[in-house]
Amino acid sequence: MSATGMRVIPTKGFLLDLKRRIQIIKEGYRLLSMKRDELTAKLTTFLEQLKATRKEVMERAEIIAVRFREMFAVVGSEKIESYASVSRGSFEANILPVSIMGIIIPMVKVLKEVDIKDKFPPIVRESVYELRELLQDLIKVSELEMKIEIIASDLERTNRIVNALEKIIIPEMEALAKYIEERIEEDDLEDFIRIKLIRNIIVKRRGE
Repeated sequence: MSATGMRVIPTKGFLLDLKRRIQIIKEGYRLLSMKRDELTAKLTTFLEQLKATRKEVMERAEIIAVRFREMFAVVGSEKIESYASVSRGSFEANILPVSIMGIIIPMVKVLKEVDIKDKFPPIVRESVYELRELLQDLIKVSELEMKIEIIASDLERTNRIVNALEKIIIPEMEALAKYIEERIEEDDLEDFIRIKLIRNIIVKRRGE
């Protein structure tokens, strides 16, 4: 009889070592179960945040589109193109690693935004500020989507391991430990009976 590819030796030493392994594996199972529960909670939170943020982005984008059409009608295409050429600049961001339950996920940190202060008339400036806020929301959406993808992948892997430990590995190892205990008890009983028979024979011969 064997479990998890182990070479079975029905001895007390092997049984003690096996029981130590079972305890270690059970502790690993407990920790992984806690990790699975924590990841599930994090994933649920991020999904709710993503749903709310996407809704806000869509609503903001619709408002911006309406205002942009109004601004376009008032200012004209030539002025819009002229303002766009003036506002060119660089946008810089950094991707920072953040650990959640040992999983590395990205966090976007904006380092530099395009300077738009005092470059446009009020009607244009308002739309530009709204577009910049929309860009920040889109970055937040992308960040949440990446977090969800990474956590979901690790959660799936963790869940497979937890299920394998719970339903296959631990039960097999416990069954193996029980089998060895029964074998040792049988061997001890056979040794006891054998010793008793030998003793009876010796006592009988001495009596003769």
